[in-house]
Amino acid sequence: MPWRKKWIDPEEYEDKEELGRVLSKRAYEVWVSEVMLQQTRVSTVIPYFNNWVEKWPTVQDLAEANHDDVLSVWKGLGYYSRATRLHEGAKAMIAKSAGASCALPSGATELQEFPGIGRYTAGAVSSIAFGEAEPVLDGNVARVLSRQLGLYMDVKDKKATDVLWDMADRLIKHASNFPETRTSEVPGLWNQALMELGSTLCTPRPRCDECPIQSTCRTYSEGKALSDKRQSVVVVPDIEDACSLCASLDTEDLVAVSEDATNDEPPRANKKRKAATKQTNTISQYFSVGTPKSNVETEDEEEDLDSPPVEDSRKRKLPAPTGESKSISTYCSLFPKKVAKKKAAEEDCVRPAKGLLASLWQFPQNTLTASHKTPQQRKTSAQQYISDLDAGAADMSKARFVASFPPLVHVFSHLRLTMHTYQYRIDADKAGDIELTCKGPPTRKWVDSKAMDNETLSTGMRKCWDLVSESL
Repeated sequence: MPWRKKWIDPEEYEDKEELGRVLSKRAYEVWVSEVMLQQTRVSTVIPYFNNWVEKWPTVQDLAEANHDDVLSVWKGLGYYSRATRLHEGAKAMIAKSAGASCALPSGATELQEFPGIGRYTAGAVSSIAFGEAEPVLDGNVARVLSRQLGLYMDVKDKKATDVLWDMADRLIKHASNFPETRTSEVPGLWNQALMELGSTLCTPRPRCDECPIQSTCRTYSEGKALSDKRQSVVVVPDIEDACSLCASLDTEDLVAVSEDATNDEPPRANKKRKAATKQTNTISQYFSVGTPKSNVETEDEEEDLDSPPVEDSRKRKLPAPTGESKSISTYCSLFPKKVAKKKAAEEDCVRPAKGLLASLWQFPQNTLTASHKTPQQRKTSAQQYISDLDAGAADMSKARFVASFPPLVHVFSHLRLTMHTYQYRIDADKAGDIELTCKGPPTRKWVDSKAMDNETLSTGMRKCWDLVSESL
């Protein structure tokens, strides 16, 4: 990964101006990489990152960039607001630094004052670039800590988030020997190691046999105890000492847990299992004398939940996982608690194929109501919308319908959008007199079809244009 570099030790630089420039560039690269990696695979980010830092190698260069160029270079990464916030943040940093050699502050608190930098990104930049003992907490780190602590909680819940942030902070300060040692390479290495562990081994389908911190993992030890059917003296804890954080985990389904449980969805029992009278089993029962055996029977053998064996640099194959290790990994896969995702809202809209609006250009669009169910009703809505559209000197009331296209479905994280695309034509006696750019807000402009490839369109808009362009 091109953003992974050796930590810059300030003690090695006598020239403070040079040190400031080097640290500023390093912090800028970490910042860009972390923003690009949000909801994007590493393999996808690498070429974008290389292209970005080649075009704008410093935060000063990015601050002076044209915003349309920024969006153009980002094209294909999605979530374009991230690019906008990077650009706005760079401009704010340069304005605030007032010519200082290092435009980015080293402290996580100060970094969060800039657009688009939250607690996680601030912690990553502060620890990796500047060596300060600041924690990070992303999905991978939250999963690692949830299993290490044995916390059966929804890690997106505020109470869980507060606990995990606090633990991440305590751990990194202990590992970094803070406050005796203020800055070193340890914080950056520690945070990157946690993120790496969560993305490679402690995944939703964990490879517990290969985990280097298996011995300190509370969830692993619980899973092993369940597998060994270890018995212990019944101890009824005082209600004041009971855990008030974890949700109740009903272990009746553990013997029939399906592969669904190893993904980021709530565990579901195997559909083919035959359950007799359901009993109320909780984790505590499995650690007490006389725990009854589950009366759940299964028709299918337990599915192999482990990932394929990996090989090290010498191509040595790892031993095949045993039945016990599968059982432990299955138990660990239940942590953290999975919560059913909310179904994305569904929406229909019509998009005439001429005219553009918004900073990230898109075709004029009109959200349809439940009454627009038939093709004719949608066509009528599109005609009405484009007739009322303000597009400068062009008389949109004379727009003639040319064609309609099959609906396109574009899924966002929060929305399932069905797009109905329509093409219209406007004849004008003096087309040359029509202003190509129409003042807003929002700004609109007319674009020659041959120049459309150079426009910064979102993925959904590009799909709409591809439909229309094929018919031209």
